[in-house]
Amino acid sequence: MNLANQLTMARIIMALAMVLALIHPSPGWHVAALGLCAAALVTDWVDGYVARKTNTISAFGKIADPIADKILVLGALIALLQRRELGVPAWGVFLIVARDLLLGGVRTLAAVQGKIMAAEKWGKWKMGVQSGAVLLMLVILVAIENSACAPAWLARLPYHLTVICVVFTWASAYFYYRQSRRMIESSWG
Repeated sequence: MNLANQLTMARIIMALAMVLALIHPSPGWHVAALGLCAAALVTDWVDGYVARKTNTISAFGKIADPIADKILVLGALIALLQRRELGVPAWGVFLIVARDLLLGGVRTLAAVQGKIMAAEKWGKWKMGVQSGAVLLMLVILVAIENSACAPAWLARLPYHLTVICVVFTWASAYFYYRQSRRMIESSWG
């Protein structure tokens, strides 16, 4: 396994640990979750850089990298739903999960036809927005839990961040559909 793929696997482990830390009720664990999220996001950038720089882009990496991204982002959003003080809307998380399931189906359809759908520009923008939003939500959670004088408007930000994520998520789905339309329609038989 090349270095880029090892970093991707490390990101999956960090993402799983982050979700477990977020589920724990102790604010100290949420600080750890924030650190794990930040480390995983840095690793996401590094593994892509290493794969391109060393020319070790692999089929495994093209599949595992988006899975690691989804575990990180979706895991955090689902765990943050239990933090009622943040007001993360369940409908927004549902729409993000639904898009990822639909696109997973399209990726599977492509794989059946011998094609691998790597992340495109819009998918990378979507991941950037989602990652930034999740990281900011974790910062907000830690700030609220560890500061008695956190402003009230801070707790309302996660709702709006989720809405922004939904918009970017479904915009990227539209562009993936446009790119894959012929393949999808040809599979209808």
